[in-house]
Amino acid sequence: MIDTKVSRVRSLLRTLALYAEARGRLLQIEAQEAGSKLSGIVILVVVLCGCLLFGWLLALPALVWLVADSQGWPWWHVALGGAGVHLFLAIVFFFLLKVRLRKLRVFEETLRQFEKDRDLIGNPPPGL
Repeated sequence: MIDTKVSRVRSLLRTLALYAEARGRLLQIEAQEAGSKLSGIVILVVVLCGCLLFGWLLALPALVWLVADSQGWPWWHVALGGAGVHLFLAIVFFFLLKVRLRKLRVFEETLRQFEKDRDLIGNPPPGL
């Protein structure tokens, strides 16, 4: 009788260990996938921002001068107008980034499996 209980406990512990190992492996696979997705996006964003920033910093004084000279406006009016446009665009792109980050889903399969596990623990199937 004691041997039966010990073997049941061992079987249960072995099952739990295998379960934890499988969940850990799934989490590891999804972490690698999420890391590769996010790192690729981050690298592209950094390079893009750097190129845009340096190019724009070089072109902006010439653009301000061209507009001010062709329209007969003071250069600082043109510079302030350009700054206002840039701030407006920054706000628009900030909200677009927020929307995109809300839609970003990582670890989907792991979270789905945890949800199933929670449901099974809360409502075990008949016969268990």
